[in-house]
Amino acid sequence: MTLLVIPQTRLKPWRWQVTTGFFLFMLGLWSSLTVCAGVVAGRHVDYWITKADNQVMLTKMTRLAQEMERARTVLDQAKATDRQLRGLLTLSRDRDPIEAATGVGGPTLSDRLSLDRLLAAGRSDVVRQADWHREIARLRQDAEGRLASFSEIAWYVGNRKSLRNATPSIWPTEGQITSWYGYRFSPMRREDGESGEFHPGVDIANLPDTLISAAADGTVLFSGWSHGYGNLVVVDHGYGLQTVYGHTSKALVKLGDRVLKGQVIAYMGTTGRSTGAHLHYEVRRQGKPANPMQFLKVRGPGEMLGAATRARS
Repeated sequence: MTLLVIPQTRLKPWRWQVTTGFFLFMLGLWSSLTVCAGVVAGRHVDYWITKADNQVMLTKMTRLAQEMERARTVLDQAKATDRQLRGLLTLSRDRDPIEAATGVGGPTLSDRLSLDRLLAAGRSDVVRQADWHREIARLRQDAEGRLASFSEIAWYVGNRKSLRNATPSIWPTEGQITSWYGYRFSPMRREDGESGEFHPGVDIANLPDTLISAAADGTVLFSGWSHGYGNLVVVDHGYGLQTVYGHTSKALVKLGDRVLKGQVIAYMGTTGRSTGAHLHYEVRRQGKPANPMQFLKVRGPGEMLGAATRARS
């Protein structure tokens, strides 16, 4: 075989004559070298691509570890806040709901620092995927536990607020206390020798049509005429508490109405078994009369004695 190279310049043509066997040998050698060079170059390219991918993965894992550490810090702060709230609210179950459960655990501070050191050293291969899943599961479990604890605290606070609003703790009207809770001489039969009776509430006297307010939040259980009570209003407050307002001249609420603490529900009168305009006020606990003075807020001796007598404007 003859290889002839003819330049387009004044240079002489170049002529190379080889045998067919030598040409095929050189062609095979060239092909082999080309294939080997491609394989070597491909391996190096794969290596650099893999190295770059590992660097990106290491960066992502480091960032994920930092995010998990921040999440753990927030959970630790939530745990401390949870304990403080339980201490302030004096919850009956003041132990940590997560620590009280069985089969729990979590990485310590040294474990987390060790993980950070491994990531900082670039040894992402020793951090198993299962470890990540386990840590994420622990974070999720702790978060769910904190949420349950805060939900319990919210329920406790709401229940205490509801109980406070349902406790008859304000004076239902203004006036002078003319009869206390307990045994007394009957005002209707004073001429009799044996005229003692049990008085299940307190009587507060004032001018007719003085405003009468609900002593606590509740629902009207009864509104109408009831023999000796006259025009009567009974409010159920829940928690086994009820308040009774007797001898009213007119009720402003009806059966089933929802009333709020301090809401005007009636006017003072002298209906029923009464010797004058006053309010007969009872507090019933579990269906039995209780001393209203145990619930009333007393701001001063004058109020307790009912000295401040003011008429409705």
